[in-house]
Amino acid sequence: MNTDTITEVAKAINQTNGLNVWFVLSIIEFLVIIALLIFRKSDKRTDEKSKIKNDVKNEGDINFDNTLMSAFHSKKLYDELKTKCHPDRFVGDDEKMAIANTIFQEITKNKRNFQKLEELKIEAEEKLNVNF
Repeated sequence: MNTDTITEVAKAINQTNGLNVWFVLSIIEFLVIIALLIFRKSDKRTDEKSKIKNDVKNEGDINFDNTLMSAFHSKKLYDELKTKCHPDRFVGDDEKMAIANTIFQEITKNKRNFQKLEELKIEAEEKLNVNF
């Protein structure tokens, strides 16, 4: 064999070994990045959404009737309650105005919760003598 041929073969072998090393290193780097992404994704987050999800999971009992009624009928009941229990309707009586103010605040907080709005309706009928 010719010495030029031997040196060319040696160079070719060195080049392929170099490429193999870089290829292996890139695969290892890729696997490390994938592992970090998986670890980060599986990490428990403490944001508000996950807290609410965990609370719902831990409760176990979900009132589907209230959920359906809230979705379809809470707006109508909310509108009725906010007009009948507004504190401005009780301007002459300070005691009823204070009660109406607290009930009205609860109504606005729970405007999408049908069950709570029903309870507030009963409370308004008893304390404010409002007829629905």
